[in-house]
Amino acid sequence: MEERLLAEVRAVLPAGADSIFDAQVTAITRVQRLPPSWNPVSFYRMRHGKVDWSDVPQFSNTDEFRLAEISFTVDGRRFKASLICIAGHIFDLEITPSPKSIMFRDWDAPPETRLTNDPLRPPQGRKAPEGIPGHWQNILQQYGPESPAGWILHDESSARRVSLDNKEFLIVAEKEGVEFLLYCVEPATEGLFYLAHYDGTPEPFRGEIESLLDAAP
Repeated sequence: MEERLLAEVRAVLPAGADSIFDAQVTAITRVQRLPPSWNPVSFYRMRHGKVDWSDVPQFSNTDEFRLAEISFTVDGRRFKASLICIAGHIFDLEITPSPKSIMFRDWDAPPETRLTNDPLRPPQGRKAPEGIPGHWQNILQQYGPESPAGWILHDESSARRVSLDNKEFLIVAEKEGVEFLLYCVEPATEGLFYLAHYDGTPEPFRGEIESLLDAAP
């Protein structure tokens, strides 16, 4: 599956990026599939026991960004993979839902692949912005970067994605690195989710968001 996804990304790269991409893929010496779901599949170039991409050609865009997205189906079930780049090289595939059971299965039809960022543009010195729901934009205008109860609120530049429970979420708030508020982006779902502990399961948030953000510590 990983080889096919990487081949799909290569097919949509701009001129001049394909040879850099090929060199990076060839340089990979370790592939890490994080248990239990294998949602993130990370790629490493190891030398002398350490991660080292120093002698491998790099993209001029050294920001953290999503290079491409691939949508494919297996036995009628839809999957989406995003290839992430950091520091000028490919880093990992984020796949939802869990691909563990279909890693070696045939796809139902040709996938849909689109380039989401130009790997050859100059870096902007920041992470590519995330799409923030309008409701959360209103919360940010009301509270700013931190709520009275100690919640750190994220905007489009600081929100980050995470794969949990076979879904892809956008973390929009966190408290002490333990509690989290999330939006489900894959599959797209209305409303907030609440994660009471980082090793728990996200649940749809019930009640008034202000009551949570204003609650006394």
